[in-house]
Amino acid sequence: MKTNGRRGWRLALVLAGLFLWVWPVMAQEKFPAKNVDVVIPFAAGGNTEINAQLLRPNLQKTLGVGVAVVLKPGAGTTIGMNFVANAPPDGYTVAGNTPSLLCTRYTMKSGVSHEKFDPILRSVAVPMGVAVKADAPWKNFKEFMDHAKANPGKILMGNSGIGAMTHIGTTGIEMATGMKFTHMPFKGTGPEITALIGGHIDGGVMEISSLYPFWEAKKLRILAVSSPERSPVLPDVPIFREHGFDMDVGTWVTYFVPKGTPKDRLQVLHNAFKAAMESSEHRDYYKKQGGIIQYMDLQKVALWVEAQDKLWKKIIDFGGFKPE
Repeated sequence: MKTNGRRGWRLALVLAGLFLWVWPVMAQEKFPAKNVDVVIPFAAGGNTEINAQLLRPNLQKTLGVGVAVVLKPGAGTTIGMNFVANAPPDGYTVAGNTPSLLCTRYTMKSGVSHEKFDPILRSVAVPMGVAVKADAPWKNFKEFMDHAKANPGKILMGNSGIGAMTHIGTTGIEMATGMKFTHMPFKGTGPEITALIGGHIDGGVMEISSLYPFWEAKKLRILAVSSPERSPVLPDVPIFREHGFDMDVGTWVTYFVPKGTPKDRLQVLHNAFKAAMESSEHRDYYKKQGGIIQYMDLQKVALWVEAQDKLWKKIIDFGGFKPE
């Protein structure tokens, strides 16, 4: 009886150990098991929200759950990004952002850094273009560059605000070429374009998606573009590299999750965003906007974000931008 009792206890212990080993596997949650939030740290109507809304139907289809686009604007994107950085790293809270994520680290006391996130995928890159009024005296970028170098500080270049991407991008062109501008801030790209068409400023550096309608209407002349190759929507406009310098100062939309999100969940999200990025709806929209859709796997996108961080920091240091 005693022997049988010992055997019974041993069997019970073995079964209990087996249960404890199997239980975590059985209890492991299938991902995703609930809706995913995509947080956009900008106001409604901007390119980042448009991008997320374009991706959303296909994300829902691939993930098999609802996907909500949640706007959390303010404080130079830091409100939304801090919200995501502090969310549980479980894959259910995603952020969509632009180079603002990298630049705010050096221009604001924000507490935000790309090092608090793992990148999922870059869905699109939108090059910037150097534009002047349609009847400006400079017929091409070389004439513009020669004039600027001969007259340092005399060319008035608009931007959409001190420390904005257009301001930093213009500074990057100064760094790469040796030109020196006088920077004129406006409250957004719209007022800047109005001032440019009206002849109140000499030039501006903006996303080609913003410039294209006015170029098409022959109100603006685009002298050069920051893309790695000539844009399909602007085939006759040379790229910076053709003028002897390589400066990737375009904007982009990249998606991130909090640092420490499990690799398997990161891969699930990456695959879903890749499928949505390659959808006809997404491609067709950006084909008309001059956007570049180029796939990078998880390793490549992480290396690319690091390289972008170094580039923007170099430009910000050159321009003497100080955290506010």
